[in-house]
Amino acid sequence: MDTYNFDPNVYLNEIFNSPDSLKELPQLLDHTHKYKRQLQQEIKIEINEYDYRNTSSTLSTEIGSLIEDIRQVKANSATTQESITLMTSSIQKLDCYKKNLVLSMTIIKRLQMLVNAHNTLRKIISTHNYKEILQLLSVMKELLSFFKPYRAIDEINKINLMIVNTQNKLTDDIFIDFEDYMEHRYNREEEQLTYGCEILELIDTKYKDKLLNWFYNLQLKDIKAIFNNLDEAGSLDNLDRRYIYFNKILKDIQARYAKAFPQDWRIEVEITKMFCRLTKKDISNLLSRTKPNSKTVLDNLTTTLEFEKNLNQLFQTGDFHQIISSVFEPHLSIWVQEQEKHLNSKLLEFSATSQLPPEFKDEQDISTILRVNNVPNIAVSSTELFKTYHKILTQILKLTNGETLLDLAKLFSKYLFEYHNRILLPILPKNDNDLGSGIESLKYLTMILNTGDYIVNNIDDLAGKFSNIVQEEYKERIPAFDASKEIYFQLINRCISTLVVKLTNDYKYCWREFVNFNWQELDVINDVSSYMAELKKVTIKNIKVALPLIIRDSYIRNFNDRLVELLVTTIANNLKMVKTLNVLSYEQILLDVSSLKELALQFPLYSDPNYDDSKAAETQSSKSYQKFVTNHFHDLESLLKLLMVPTIPVENIIESYFELIGDKSIQNFIKVLNLKKINRNEQSIYVENFKLQLTIEDGSLITSCQLLSNLEDNEDTLSSSTHSSRVSTPVPTDMKSPKLLPVKMNNFEKNLREFAMTGETHVNKFNENIKNFGKFFRKETNE
Repeated sequence: MDTYNFDPNVYLNEIFNSPDSLKELPQLLDHTHKYKRQLQQEIKIEINEYDYRNTSSTLSTEIGSLIEDIRQVKANSATTQESITLMTSSIQKLDCYKKNLVLSMTIIKRLQMLVNAHNTLRKIISTHNYKEILQLLSVMKELLSFFKPYRAIDEINKINLMIVNTQNKLTDDIFIDFEDYMEHRYNREEEQLTYGCEILELIDTKYKDKLLNWFYNLQLKDIKAIFNNLDEAGSLDNLDRRYIYFNKILKDIQARYAKAFPQDWRIEVEITKMFCRLTKKDISNLLSRTKPNSKTVLDNLTTTLEFEKNLNQLFQTGDFHQIISSVFEPHLSIWVQEQEKHLNSKLLEFSATSQLPPEFKDEQDISTILRVNNVPNIAVSSTELFKTYHKILTQILKLTNGETLLDLAKLFSKYLFEYHNRILLPILPKNDNDLGSGIESLKYLTMILNTGDYIVNNIDDLAGKFSNIVQEEYKERIPAFDASKEIYFQLINRCISTLVVKLTNDYKYCWREFVNFNWQELDVINDVSSYMAELKKVTIKNIKVALPLIIRDSYIRNFNDRLVELLVTTIANNLKMVKTLNVLSYEQILLDVSSLKELALQFPLYSDPNYDDSKAAETQSSKSYQKFVTNHFHDLESLLKLLMVPTIPVENIIESYFELIGDKSIQNFIKVLNLKKINRNEQSIYVENFKLQLTIEDGSLITSCQLLSNLEDNEDTLSSSTHSSRVSTPVPTDMKSPKLLPVKMNNFEKNLREFAMTGETHVNKFNENIKNFGKFFRKETNE
């Protein structure tokens, strides 16, 4: 197959030598096809190798040729550059000669101009024509700036020294002219001196400063001599004369000398600032050396502030604000001490007079007074106290809004405590017996309550004023008035508690009648028992006076809530004071409680002096209050209904307890057993059965009934139930300060007092909520 004359027939005859060999034709074709592809691949490889050998050889040849061309170009360019350099070297030299020649001509020309200008200047100096001199000098200064790089050249330096000498001569002449001008010997136009000032500033600003200092010191010479600290004229008593004298000097400067100086120098403003600095230094020395009284300090500070105000208006600037008056700031503590004496004398005046408004001093019908005059029952002295605060604050604001306000805020806070301790607190009764049974104590208690509220709201206003007016740097140091507010919140709280105590005292006869009544002989149910009729009468008598006198609705609500809690809890507690109560007795008590509930729902309505209880059906209390009353009386009614349930069978009373009371407190259940007069030895059966029922409880029971939780379960109290003097009468007391508690009380009274003070959740938050109330005399709307 490798020969050129290859004959395939020979091979085909050998391969297909018999007919049977045709069967192998497919295999032969396949083999032939594979061999063909192998040959094609080999041919392709050979072609690629051939092409690569040819291409590499050609590329190497071309690269070599290119390198040779580049080398030839470089050689040619170097030759060309040498030729061009030879051709242009002479031209470059000519350009350099031209540049140096132009610069030399410029220097010579400007030097000539400088010398000519200097010579001209020397000639006209004697004329004192400063306008023309200023023009020449301006040209000279500009030319001199051009020759700064050449000062090392002797000739240039000599010319510079000549010009300096000329400038010195010119400066001396200007100063001499100003001296003549001040001594009225100057016979030229003032405009020339103005140009002279500009010349001094052009030569060097130090000459401007020298001239101004000389002029200012000359004008202030008399003030320094007359009002020095060693003479009486320089004392604080003559500070106003010092200002008057300077105003005269200032007017003289404006009238006679202002035109001699450029306007942009503002000599009137600058000499005034120098005078202010001098005066401030003298005042500081005087205040440090002597101890002036507050009147002297205030008078001089007022005079100084007025002087500064006039200066700001005159020059239409704010540069003179506190430029002198700030020196008085550290010494205003003397004034603050004087205000403390003044406030102390005010409190002495307050303590010597009655705090009740004049309209309430007489034994008149309170409702009539309120309907006619609508007079707020607030201590007159409290409004007078804040008027005094406002007057003091207004006075100091005219003088300063700096650090002195911090001391003043501390003083105001101190006397808020003093007013509480010396004026209001002594009015409160020291013990329950001091309250009496009349309405006089109601007038005083509501007056203290309203006054506390008025002061709390004014404290907020006062703190806001201090924050708004004091300088920004002192805002964070303003004393907080929170402690002052807190003692008045406590005072308000105590007043409400004492009002409830007053009613508690008035109820004693009613509860005595309740306990002493022979309930076993009751054979018919009456509309209302006599004890309940008397209790309602006492309640109405008190709230008709107290509620209209309380200004803020939120305090009225708090008082009513406590009163409702007191009545409900007291009735429940007094049940154990009676030996035996039958079903008929409980039904009568239920009827009495229902009657009391109707009255309790009307409590808030009595705050209106125009309220007519005969038209009670036409008005209603707020829904939230109605819900509060309903819930509390429901607990009491449920307890009474439970007490009517027979004690046997045991399951009966337990089932009724879960249905009516609905709690899972074993302690409360035992209290019910005690109220039902079940012997303690027999109570174990009930308790065990109660516990057994709790094991299958479905989760609908509450943890504890509030009314039963507050019931006193005391064997000492039970053993004395027949003694009328031991009637259960809970007395609320203050909830925070131990100092404010009544002298002594048994456990029952203590628990019930705490209950009356805490009440429902919204009552518990009383101190928090009243901090957000509105301003003085604003009535809040019932929910």
